[in-house]
Amino acid sequence: MASKPPVHGSSARTKEFDIDLVAEGIQTGTGPYSASVVVSVDANSTLRIEIEAANELNWELDARIADGSLEIGRAFNDGDGVPDDVIPNWVKRVGGVIVDRMEDDRV
Repeated sequence: MASKPPVHGSSARTKEFDIDLVAEGIQTGTGPYSASVVVSVDANSTLRIEIEAANELNWELDARIADGSLEIGRAFNDGDGVPDDVIPNWVKRVGGVIVDRMEDDRV
C-alpha cells in the first residue's frame, strides 16, 4: 500500500502497518494471511481506516473509538458506500485490533 497524504487535512496523523491475520485469529474466508492498514486520525479524533488484503475488496471505514470499541460511522467497499450489516466480520475484527493497538499506543 503506497503512502497517502492524510485524508482529513494537514493536521491529521497517519500510520501504516501490517496486521498478521493468522496471529490475530482473524479468518477472511478466502485465505489472505495479512492485511495492510493505513490509519489516519484528524484533530477531532475521527479515524479513517483503510484496509487491503489479498483476494479481498478494499475497505475504508470512518469511525471513532468509544468505550474501548470501534464505532463505524460510514463504510466503503472499493469506493462504494455500504450499510453496516454488509461489513464482513473480518473487517470489523481488524478494526478491533487497531483499537487495541491505539489503546496500547502501538499504532
